Amino acid sequence: MKSMRRGPETMMSGLRRAGIGLGILSVAVCLTVPLQAEVSVVTDTHGKYIKTLVLVEARQGRKYFWDPVALEIKPRFLLNVGGDRMGDGPPVVLEQPGSRQPWVVWSASDGQDREIAVATWSRGQWQGPELLERIDNDFDDLGPRLAFDAQGRPVVTWWRNEPVPKVYLSLLQKGVWSTPILISDVATPARFPAIRIQGVNAVVSFYTPHGRTVVYRNLSEMPVILEGAGPLDGPLPPPPFIGDPTGTPSQPTTGCVGDCSPSEVLQQRLTDRGGN
Repeated sequence: MKSMRRGPETMMSGLRRAGIGLGILSVAVCLTVPLQAEVSVVTDTHGKYIKTLVLVEARQGRKYFWDPVALEIKPRFLLNVGGDRMGDGPPVVLEQPGSRQPWVVWSASDGQDREIAVATWSRGQWQGPELLERIDNDFDDLGPRLAFDAQGRPVVTWWRNEPVPKVYLSLLQKGVWSTPILISDVATPARFPAIRIQGVNAVVSFYTPHGRTVVYRNLSEMPVILEGAGPLDGPLPPPPFIGDPTGTPSQPTTGCVGDCSPSEVLQQRLTDRGGN
């Protein structure tokens, strides 16, 4: 388990909450102005989900995604505040077909290496973020890409910077991420995957020394052993807000002692960084 081998003080990297890119705005400001980059949800006056906004700022050759703009915005609408300080990668945001429920994946620092993080907006707040994998590894997981299968289930592919880089795939089944399966050849370096859905197949393409490679994976044959870290309890309802439209921010875990679940570790990161 990730959290079994790392104390909370080691895990002070910023995983908070996120959204979808229906509009991506690039803002260039001078160095004396605070950063203007964020991932946030936009709702109407009744709390109904409208869209996810992604603001991106480039400064001194580096792009920023996670620092909130200097506006009056409730913390619960923001995802992964402070992720730029931890070196988290850019968000990949996509709405689920039909329900328009937004999902976000990104490569997040856990204080040791990079892991794939996932969050979704539901019940008027961000659910997560959570690590996609429960089992730890010693390598950086990078470049995630997101799609939805014919049943509307999220499918994520990414590459792992192992001695021989490899591409992996995981599917959200019954509210838990499936054990990642190897998509690329074990002996051939593979990086930078892309994904699309064709019928029951996930079509994953990626780069190798021999050029672009395409692999078809039948999602109905994905392994049934579930190792995911998410507490997501089955299919989530669509994003319209339920309850008090003014909303009450969810409270992060206040502490994590000894053996902590990945969810507790991530919430501890949020608490340590002063989120929510």
